[in-house]
Amino acid sequence: MKAIILAAGRGSRLGGLTEQRPKAMVMFNGMLLIERTVLTLRSAGITEIGIVAGYRGDMLAPYADRLFINPLWSTTGILQSLSAAHEWLDSQTCVVSYGDIFYAPELVNDLIQKDEDIVLAYDPQAVKLWQQRFDQPLDDLERFVIDNSRVREIGHRAEMLEQIQGQYMGLFKLTPIGWHALNGQLKGLSIEQREHIDMTSLFSLLIEAGAWISGVPAHAPWGEIDCPSDVQLYERIYPRL
Repeated sequence: MKAIILAAGRGSRLGGLTEQRPKAMVMFNGMLLIERTVLTLRSAGITEIGIVAGYRGDMLAPYADRLFINPLWSTTGILQSLSAAHEWLDSQTCVVSYGDIFYAPELVNDLIQKDEDIVLAYDPQAVKLWQQRFDQPLDDLERFVIDNSRVREIGHRAEMLEQIQGQYMGLFKLTPIGWHALNGQLKGLSIEQREHIDMTSLFSLLIEAGAWISGVPAHAPWGEIDCPSDVQLYERIYPRL
C-alpha cells in the first residue's frame, strides 16, 4: 500500500525552528519528524511513500519515493495539498498522514485492516494530552463523537470537555471511493471555500450527508507539533521515543 505525507507548510508558529526548513523537518528526540514518519510507515508495511511539498520542498525530496508539489501552499489549505496527489488517490487505497505528527506503526496497521472507504485515527485520551499542551484546552479541541467505531460528529467548537470523545489525529485512510466522496462535497462550495476548507470540516460535511466514516483509536504515544513548547513537552513525556 502507498502512503501520502502532507508536508507543504512552513509552520510559522514554530518560529525559528522552521525559518530555513519545512515544518516536517523539525527535530524531536534527535530525529526529524519526516524521518520518523517515513520509518513508521515503512515499519507498518507501506511500500511506497509520496510527499506533498511546498515550502523548501527540495529538502523533503530525499525522503520521498514520489514528490508531489503544491505550488499554492502559502495561500491554500490542506485539501489543495491532498489534491496534488490525486493521481494516487484516484487509483488506489492510500494512507494519508500530516507531516507534523508522530504515531506508532500499529496504528497504521489498524487503519489498513479496516474495510471502510474513509477511516480516521483518533486519540480517545486527547483531553488529558491537550490539558498538558494548553491552559485552556477547549480553545483548541474540537467536538468528536463516535459510536461503535462510526464517527458521528467531527469538528466545530466544543462547549464542554464531555463533548470530546477523541481527537482526530491527522492520520487517515482513503479508498478511491472515499476520495471521490470527499470531492463530491466540494460542489456546493465557492472556489475560495474549496481552497481553504480544512479536513475536519470536509469530513463533517460528508457525515452530515449520511456517509459512513470509521474511526480507529490510538493506544500508543502520539502527538502533533505546532509550536516550540510542543517539542519540549513531548521530549519530556516521551523521552524514549
